[in-house]
Amino acid sequence: MRKIKGKDYLYVTTKDGATRNQRSLGPANDPGAQAQAEEIRRAAEHAKGLRTTVSVLKKAYIPGPTLPLGRVLETVANAGLFKQGVVLVGTSAYQTYPCLVGAYLPSSALMTNDADLLVSSFVAAGEPQDLEAILKRADPTFKARMSRDDRLPKVFVADNKFQIDVLTTFGRGRKSPVLIDELRCSAEALKFMEYLAEESVEAVALYGTGVLVSVPPPMRYAIHKLLIAQERRTNPAKRSKDLKQAKDLIDVFLETDSAAFEEALEEAKSRGPKWKKNINASLREVERDVRQGNLALARPRKAKKRS
Repeated sequence: MRKIKGKDYLYVTTKDGATRNQRSLGPANDPGAQAQAEEIRRAAEHAKGLRTTVSVLKKAYIPGPTLPLGRVLETVANAGLFKQGVVLVGTSAYQTYPCLVGAYLPSSALMTNDADLLVSSFVAAGEPQDLEAILKRADPTFKARMSRDDRLPKVFVADNKFQIDVLTTFGRGRKSPVLIDELRCSAEALKFMEYLAEESVEAVALYGTGVLVSVPPPMRYAIHKLLIAQERRTNPAKRSKDLKQAKDLIDVFLETDSAAFEEALEEAKSRGPKWKKNINASLREVERDVRQGNLALARPRKAKKRS
């Protein structure tokens, strides 16, 4: 409540990343303002309960995003971008999977200082939005990083080195970057990204009251990691992380729904020789092998006894 020229007014403060916004509900004695204030108070109590739930989950060693990442996810979600088709991919998405698959994933605890946003089938709701302006609500120091060939930015970096990469799929002509006019940015087209773009599910990032985001289905994510790991020969660190994340998820699927996973594997392999080659090579590297039609742990051969 604030007093202005001798009259009391009701105000509400809302949070959007690192930004605090304050707006007036109206005079304190106005029934409409009082009704809004009561509704906000009830929502605040509900939010308090959600924060408690998020805290309990994190104490159970289910990872949540770092503060910079959490703020970014909150602002992107508040802007409605996840509902309009933006999909969170990469390690930031992987951190939401323990709650989706119902199992602890060891490599989900890995911290990341970036986030990848996939923009493929974006449906604008009204006027174009400025992604850079949205990110500045999370951290005012976010700036576009342009390369010589960029017409619009596809990478945004804050002073703390946190980086946002905008990704997409190849279209006709296989050109990159691709302009995303609805977000006043561009996106880097990557190989096999169409596989992630075909489907998404909702997940909760454990930040604040919980942030609802869109991510690839865990099975699709695991198979995509098998695909791209073989393309990372010059980046062993990323390649190793790809294989580790894929292996952790595969082990869960083998326990919970091996038939569905094997069916998804076969569908992906059927998309072309390169797809089959990459998937089989990665499966061998993570010691998961197809034997008699079933995916199983590749056990080391027993040494022959010397006579």
